[in-house]
Parts: sequence; structure tokens; C-alpha cells
Amino acid sequence: MALHRFFAEGPVPDSGALPLDDRAVHHLRDVLRLGTGDEIIVVYAGTAARVRLTDVGVSVRGERMEDLPPVRLPRVTLVQGLAKGEKMDDIVRQATEIGVSRIVSFAAERSVVKLDARKAAERVERWRRIAAEAAQQSQRADIPEVLPLAAARDLPSLLAESAVLVCWEDAAGSPGIGEGLAALAPTDGQDVAVVIGPEGGLTEHEARMLSAEGAVTVSLGETILRTETAGVVSTALAMYLRGGLGARHD
Repeated sequence: MALHRFFAEGPVPDSGALPLDDRAVHHLRDVLRLGTGDEIIVVYAGTAARVRLTDVGVSVRGERMEDLPPVRLPRVTLVQGLAKGEKMDDIVRQATEIGVSRIVSFAAERSVVKLDARKAAERVERWRRIAAEAAQQSQRADIPEVLPLAAARDLPSLLAESAVLVCWEDAAGSPGIGEGLAALAPTDGQDVAVVIGPEGGLTEHEARMLSAEGAVTVSLGETILRTETAGVVSTALAMYLRGGLGARHD
């Protein structure tokens, strides 16, 4: 059985108090009911360590047993048009599980949901909590960065260093993601960003704006996917083609 995993707020000491926040301490002590002698994985800044608990009380103390080998995931960013209801929660959760490194939400021209600054900030904080929980559950060694809600016009500057794929169902004859990646030819360490529209899709203006900055428009096949499906499928394909999700490329 895999050991329970917790994200720390600071470096993991060789022995002594573990830098866990109150939520993590509550979950460890009161929900999982772990105690002295149990072992956990503690993660900080992409480094994971196996720790044996020596005391569980108001704070948690432990002894660092070993560092675990690092897991290097391809850098893939999901750029998701703001969707309605709880769809964004599911998108963030599932994108985290498959290993995306960054999540950028943006208010698209066809986004049904309209958020003022306060509500947008609240949603982003919620998505960050969901990403942290999903990273812990899926045994990741890091938490994806969840950026503040952006406007569509901000995307070219936010993605300036990325190789950008735009999934747009209205572009007849567009290549698939594999062909799109080949055309972009990203370097080994370069971030690949995948742009997905909201329920109504991207407008021609949005797609052309990104294409003008060097993005490649791609297709996800013959059927039209829901936005919450497209976001996960597209990033999973990009992750796999870049060597993630168990890919073996000879």
C-alpha cells in the first residue's frame, strides 16, 4: 500500500517538527489516525522524503528516513476557457492527476460565467486547494501552478515562452496534436500549452489572435467534445507524446 503523502511548507528536517500546515496535521492525526511509528511521504519543492513519525500531537514530529528519486514530468500547461458550474473543479482535479505543470483559466468571449475580481480570486483559491488535494491523492511530487483568471487578450504574453496548441473545432483540415507538436518542434524542457475554449468554443478572433503569435491550430478528431472532456483529453495526449503517462519512446 502506498504511503500517505503530505505537502510541506518548508524543507523537511532530518528529525524534529515537520513543517505541515494545520489542515495537513488535522488530516494526518484526526482523519487518517496516524501515530508514532507510522511512515509517510513528505514533499517540499519537488523533493519527496520518506519520514517515520516520532510524535503526533498539536504538531507532528518525525525522522527523515530516505529521499525518494525525483519524478520528472513533461511540462504541459492547460489553458482552459472559463466553464460554468462545477466543471472547472473537475477539470482542475483531473488535469492535476495526469500531471500538468500549470493551469491557466481565461474569460473567453463565449464564456457563460462572468466573474468580478472578488469572485474570480475566490474561485482561483478554490482551484488551488483542489489542485493541492489532487496532487496529494495522485502521489505527485509537486502541485501545479494555478494562475489568476486571465482575459483572452492576455494569453499571448502569458504563453510567450511556450509552444502553443489551439484546439479549435471550426478549423477544417487541422492536424492532430501529434502533427501539431511536430510542427512546433518544442525543445526537451520547453512548456507545451494546450488552449481549450469554453462550452461554446473559441471564437475565430481568439483562434486567429493566438495563431498570429505562432500557435498551431489542431483537431481532437471527428467528434465534438465537451469542454471538460477536451481539456483533459488534449493535455493527456500532449503529456503522452512528450514522454509522460507511461509513454515509451524509442
